[in-house]
Order: sequence, then structure tokens, then C-alpha cells
Amino acid sequence: MRHPRLGLPLVTDEELKALMGEDVPTANTTDAWFKYRNLFLLAVVISQVVKLLYFSHLAIGNFDLDTVDSAAFENYLVSRACFVIALSAVYLFSYLRAWHFEKISLLYVGISMTALVMDYFNAYVYLSENPLQWMSGLIALRFLAVCCLLINALHAHKAPAMPRHLWS
Repeated sequence: MRHPRLGLPLVTDEELKALMGEDVPTANTTDAWFKYRNLFLLAVVISQVVKLLYFSHLAIGNFDLDTVDSAAFENYLVSRACFVIALSAVYLFSYLRAWHFEKISLLYVGISMTALVMDYFNAYVYLSENPLQWMSGLIALRFLAVCCLLINALHAHKAPAMPRHLWS
């Protein structure tokens, strides 16, 4: 609020800090690493979706499917890729349009953790012993992606200002 005749603020920043008993938020509260985490997540999603949709026969080669129908397992992988595409589209839309991004990002962390646990019981139990290091790296990559999602959810209030782009 400003003084009606002089146009000066009625309370200075120091007085406001003293009155509030806490720090007044500064103008630059944007998380500088937000765009890098989002680009990393986008790269992980694109690489996983391309692998599951177009090279699902190669992904099936990493599993020992003696007791499971390989066609049904391939359908499972394709449906997981479509699920990831749908969820990523909602996440990206909520980020770019600031549409309940705090809630959506937190929900996305829960869904991604649940999907990781589901994949353990539905897919990773059938892993063959040959590509164990390769698949361990991919599982570690998924854990890293979930950690990035968690950091984004915790720092959602520090997301870049509108209008947002993929690189901002």
C-alpha cells in the first residue's frame, strides 16, 4: 500500500520483515535445475517408450519366458508404454499450463513408484541372468527418474514463471 499523496510505500521492506517475523519472499525463487530435471525425465520417457513400442521384441529377449506366453508379455509391454505416454502427456500439460501442477506432480510420483513395484512383480521376476547388469542399470535409471519426479514435486512452487516451455 502506498501513501495517497506522496506515492511512497507506507511500510519499508525492513519494517515488513520485522512485522512479519520472517523473511519476505524474494523475487527470484525459481528452481534453476527444474528445466534440466524435466529434460532428463523427457529423455527417459521417450527412450523407454521407443524401446517398448518399436523394439519390444528386443526387450522380451532380456526375460526368461518359459512359463509365460511371450505374446501376452509383449502386449503387457506395449500397454505399459501407452500408459506412460498418457501419464506423461498429463504431466507435461499440467506443467506447461500451470494446471494444478503441485498436485499432479505429487500424484505422478506415487503412480511411478507404484508402477516400479508392479513391474517388479509382473516383469522383473522373469529376468534372465544374462543381461543382469544392463537391466540393473535400467532399474537404477528408473529410480533416478523417480527421484527427479520427487524433487520436482517438492519444488513445484518454485517452477519457472509462466509462460513455460520445455526448456524453461
